[in-house]
Amino acid sequence: MWASIDPTAIATYLKFGMLPGSQLFAFAGAPRGQRSADLETAALTPDLASSIDRTIRGVPRRVDHEWWTSKAGVLGRSVTKRGKTVGYYYVDKGQIGPAAWLDAEDGAAVLTHAIRDAATTAAEVKIVVPGMNHLGLETALGSGLQLVRSSHLLWTEPFGRMEQYIPSGPLLF
Repeated sequence: MWASIDPTAIATYLKFGMLPGSQLFAFAGAPRGQRSADLETAALTPDLASSIDRTIRGVPRRVDHEWWTSKAGVLGRSVTKRGKTVGYYYVDKGQIGPAAWLDAEDGAAVLTHAIRDAATTAAEVKIVVPGMNHLGLETALGSGLQLVRSSHLLWTEPFGRMEQYIPSGPLLF
């Protein structure tokens, strides 16, 4: 569950068995930086995104990917390196997410591509990074984005590889 920093709300969630999973750090701004020369992007399909999510999130989320790829104005990109798929990302009016990558070594490059594409769709780029995703935090800050707020991820038990994932937002996480 995506939770505000309101102590009363958090206390209520805790009473119902939701426990702290991570902070969620929101960044925004005009980015700087370059794309990785060894990565290529192409249109994202629900099948490909679902297969990556099965590995990273533990569930395929096909319905969510069908919705995102059909939504007007949303840019969904698969990312490849030397012909091998390494991740994906979505961009919607400057907002990045969801995004995921299969190997830690490719995460910064996937996010850098996403940040640059997001900058072509809006004056301000926005991304929310789970606190345990240190690579995502470093990439956001290294791209010149500024920390603008934080919230919390609460859960009944850990799931997936959140260090290799960027959420879409509180409605679909």
